[in-house]
Amino acid sequence: MGPLFTDHMVLQQNAVVPLWGTGPIGTKIEVVSSWGQKTNAEVDREGHWEATLETPSYGGPYELEIISGSQQVTIRDVMIGEVWLASGQSNMEWTLDNRILNQKEEIATANFNSIRMFSVPRDLKGQEIKTTQWQIAQSETIGNFSAVGYFFAREIFQKINVPIGIINSSWGGTRVEAWMRLKELAKHDMTKEQAEEIVATGGYDDLNQIKKKFNDSIRLNNERFLNKTAQIAPKIGDSLGLLQLDMEDHSYSQMNLNTDDWTGIQLKNINDIESSEMILDFEFLFMDNKWAEDGMVWYRKKFDFKTQNDGSYELVFEGGVDDWNLTFLNGVLIGQSWTCCSQVRYTVPQEVLREGENTLAIRVIDTGGLGGFRGNIFIENEGKKYYLEEGTWHFKHQALYLNGYLYPHSYSNAEFLRNESKLDSVLHKGFPFNENNALGILNANMIQPLLPYKIKGALWYQGESNVGNHQEYQELFSSMIFDWRRQWNAELPFYYVQIAPFKYTSRDSSQALREAQRKSLAVPKTGMVVTLDIGEKNDIHPANKQDVGKRLALHALKNEYGFTSIVPSGPIYKGHEIKNNSMYLFFDYAENGLVQKGALKGFEIADENSNFLPGQARIENDYIVVSHLDIKNPKYVRYGWKNYFDATLFNQEGLPASSFITD
Repeated sequence: MGPLFTDHMVLQQNAVVPLWGTGPIGTKIEVVSSWGQKTNAEVDREGHWEATLETPSYGGPYELEIISGSQQVTIRDVMIGEVWLASGQSNMEWTLDNRILNQKEEIATANFNSIRMFSVPRDLKGQEIKTTQWQIAQSETIGNFSAVGYFFAREIFQKINVPIGIINSSWGGTRVEAWMRLKELAKHDMTKEQAEEIVATGGYDDLNQIKKKFNDSIRLNNERFLNKTAQIAPKIGDSLGLLQLDMEDHSYSQMNLNTDDWTGIQLKNINDIESSEMILDFEFLFMDNKWAEDGMVWYRKKFDFKTQNDGSYELVFEGGVDDWNLTFLNGVLIGQSWTCCSQVRYTVPQEVLREGENTLAIRVIDTGGLGGFRGNIFIENEGKKYYLEEGTWHFKHQALYLNGYLYPHSYSNAEFLRNESKLDSVLHKGFPFNENNALGILNANMIQPLLPYKIKGALWYQGESNVGNHQEYQELFSSMIFDWRRQWNAELPFYYVQIAPFKYTSRDSSQALREAQRKSLAVPKTGMVVTLDIGEKNDIHPANKQDVGKRLALHALKNEYGFTSIVPSGPIYKGHEIKNNSMYLFFDYAENGLVQKGALKGFEIADENSNFLPGQARIENDYIVVSHLDIKNPKYVRYGWKNYFDATLFNQEGLPASSFITD
C-alpha cells in the first residue's frame, strides 16, 4: 500500500477516496472495508495499482483488508472524518515539545482518540515516509505533533465532533520555491532558467552526480588552501558523530588551557533577558563576516561558585543553543544536544561543580541563520538561579561550514577577519545539492508521495525564508496554490498564516512579505490568519501557537463546516477615498465595527513623493480616517509598516488587522 495507509489513519468522509500500492505485474488486488464497500484492481506494467473506495459519513474505528491471492494485509483502527494537509516551514513544523504557551498543561490534557497526525519525515529521497505511521493525539505522542496542526484539529473537532486527520509535511527554513513543481517554476522568469536546467540534465539524481564531482574538487581546493582536512558535519540526532568530530580542538575543554590567542569580551547587566534574545552570537562577534557566521566557535568562561550542601544542580541555557553544542564543566562533558530554540538543561554532578573557581567550555556548531546562545545561562539549585553571563568570556572561531562540511583552520579571530577578502578569492562553497531549498525538491519528495490521498484542504505557514525576495513572493505563492490544486485535481480550500512580526535586520523588509501574502488573497478560496498581535520581537517562532490554530479553524468552520455567522479574519484593507485632505480607509471583515487597543498607532501618510509621516488616525464605525497637518494632498497610507509591530487595530471580534500599504 501507499505510505499513508497505516493503522490509525483517517480517511475523508463522504468521498471517493483513492487507494494505491505496488506489486508484481498482473497481480489481482481486492480491497474490502468493514463499512461494507469493496473494490478491485490489477497491478499494471509499471508495478503499480490504484483503485477507489466510497467512504460513509464520519465514524469508526473500521478496518481495511487488502487481499492478493493467499496474502492479506489488515489496516486497523481506521477513522472516517476530515483530512487536512499542513505544510510550510518551521512555524508549522514547530512541535508541542518546543516552546509553546502552557506547554505542560497542553501535553498533559492531550487525549483525543479522534485526532490523528501523520508527520512526513524530512527526507530528500522520499524513502523514510514508507515506514512512518499515523499517531493518535495522546500525552505520550503529542509532543511530536505540529502545534499549529494540532490546535487547528482540536478546534475543529470540538466544534463538529468529527474525527480529524492532519498530514504534516513541513520543513524549517524552507522557501516557497522548494514546494513547487519544476514545471510550474519554469513558467516564472525568476526561476525559469534554473528549473529548465534541472529538467534538461535528467532531474536531481543526474544533476547531483554532476554537482558532486564539482563539489569534490572544490573541497580538495579548500583543504589545500587551509592545509586542513574537512569532515562531514553531523546530522541532527547524531550524538556520536558530534562527539567524534575532530576539529583539532579536544584540548579546548580542559581547565588549564592557555587562551592568550583567543578573544575576550566583557558582558554585564544582561540578567533576566528574553529567552529568545541572542547573546554572543556568531554574527555579532565576527561583525557579519560571511565566512565566520556559520561553522564552529568555542566559548570559555571562568566563574566563582559557592556550592550548597544539598539538592541537585542543573546548567540551564534558557532559550537553547543554536544549533549544536557540546558542554563541558571543569573538563567534564555534562551534555550535548541540537536545540536551536528550546531550553536546555544539563544535570551537573556535585563532584564536578567546585567550591571556588570553575571553568565552563562550550563547543557550538551553527550551519545557517543565527548561531550562539538564546537567553540567560545559569546554574539552578532548588529554584535559585546563579547567572553566568556577566564577566569575561573568551571565544575562538575554529572551523568554517561550507556546503555540509566543517573545515578547521589555524587563523586567530583577528586574522580571520582581516583575511575576509583573501578568503573570498580562494574559498568556494560549491553547489548545494540534496538540500532542502533546491527548486522543487520538497514538492518531489514531501508532497508528491502523498498524492492522490483525498484531503479536505490545505493549511500553510511559511514565508520567513522568502523575506529576501519578497517582491517575487506573491507571484510564486499564488502559483504554488494553483499547482497544488492541479496536483490533487480539486479546488482545495487553502488557508495560510501571515508571518508574525519579528525584529529581523535593518536590511530586511518582512512587512513587504506580509503585504505579498495579503495580496495573495486574490486567489479564490483562500483565507489568511493575521498574527500582528502575537509576534515576539526577539523570536521568529512565537510561543502562541494556540491562537494560530484557532484562527485557521475560523476560516474552515465558516467556509467548509456551515458556521456562517463566524467572522474568520481581522480587518483586511480593501480600498480608500481621498477627501478633505484625509484618507478614508475601508476594510473587509469590519462589518460590525472597528476597535483599537491602546493608542491607534502605526498609521503613516504620504503625498505623491512617498515621504511618509506619522498620521493622525481615528475610527469612524467601520472605516479609518488618516491625516497629517503638513500633507494637503495625501496619496498613500500604510499601517504596521515595520519588521516588528504590535497591532493596535482590531475588529469587534477581537481579530487584528493586517499591515498594509495603499495602492
